[in-house]
Amino acid sequence: MKNLKNIAVAVASMVIFVNITNAQTLKANYSVSYEEPLKVKYLGDEGQYLLFEVVVHTGTSTNPLLSIRDKKEGEFYSSVEEPNLKPRTFKIEKRDDAQILNFNLVVGKKTYTKTFTVNKTTIEKIDVAENVADITKL
Repeated sequence: MKNLKNIAVAVASMVIFVNITNAQTLKANYSVSYEEPLKVKYLGDEGQYLLFEVVVHTGTSTNPLLSIRDKKEGEFYSSVEEPNLKPRTFKIEKRDDAQILNFNLVVGKKTYTKTFTVNKTTIEKIDVAENVADITKL
């Protein structure tokens, strides 16, 4: 009887061991398709103006609010836009001192921000840097 018990335990152990070694984790193959609702691209300068291309693509039926503000001057553009806006070019006047431009898009309770810092030097070289997009949930 003791021998039969040992054989049963050995067989059960082997079955469990085989199941554990044959068990495989499945790799999850999925991808998330995400398109930024606000795209802002610095195109260059034209005389006394900076050129920016703005694309709004929310994918929803709600009309988003697009605003552009200068840190020193305040908000100088605000408009309710179409949910899927064709690329638009904005001309923004250059200033002699450093400019910080915020492009804000409000969709529902979310705010998307693109920030550009413009530094104009005395040799007429213009540096424009984009900060990482901020997403604020309200």
